[in-house]
Amino acid sequence: MSNHSANLNIMTKAVLSAGDVLHRDFEEIQRLQASLEGAGKLTRKALIRANHRLIYELTEARPNYGHRSTLSGNITGKDDTRKWLISPVSGVDNFSRGSPNWVVSLGLEHKNETVNGVIYYPCSNELYKVIKGDGAYSRHMKLRVAPIQNVEDFVVALDFRFENDKTSPDNMEHLLKSFAQIKSTGTPSLDLINLASGKIDGTIAPMVDPIDIAPAKLMLLESGGLTNPLNGNKGLLASGFKGFESFRDLVLNHFE
Repeated sequence: MSNHSANLNIMTKAVLSAGDVLHRDFEEIQRLQASLEGAGKLTRKALIRANHRLIYELTEARPNYGHRSTLSGNITGKDDTRKWLISPVSGVDNFSRGSPNWVVSLGLEHKNETVNGVIYYPCSNELYKVIKGDGAYSRHMKLRVAPIQNVEDFVVALDFRFENDKTSPDNMEHLLKSFAQIKSTGTPSLDLINLASGKIDGTIAPMVDPIDIAPAKLMLLESGGLTNPLNGNKGLLASGFKGFESFRDLVLNHFE
């Protein structure tokens, strides 16, 4: 447990450092909303800077670990059992459009299993941490999913990026009418955090990057949530444990 705590401290320092850099760039992007080209260029530069900052901080502290980054790919370290899972900005589209729903996401993988995660939400100054087997926390509050059982009462986050012939307008309309409310942050990892925090009851993300969502997925599992592959393993659905089977069956009927 002490090694987990030490790694969490390293990860926390890294995401806060990267988050500060990104937040300054994000404020500049908000001033450039009228120029998508200018915002796009600044976004690319911001991602590169944040990615470099994260890798530098982590390598300084743990020089033998490798890393897998959504931006710069896979590097194997001397300790080939451990890798950092780096997503400098989870929610790039939001970031580039001046929407605050983006996070810095960092995980630690040991023997191909995510064991630690830290996610920083700079625009609300929220910090989330997780240790496999020891729960997920926001600051000092333990995260728990909402105990909602009836799917018709679910508030569901749906990310609308998908590639599947079954998701016709009529088919999707039937799915959307099955829930009490539909909402989305546009960032699957943030939707998973909201689910783990009990703010929503289910998520449907037909297209996800495994590196991008790994820490948030662990947070959900440690908070009492369950997940299932979606859209030929390209995506993920998730909910609290009480209504999971009904939710899973309903969603899979529209995607598989």
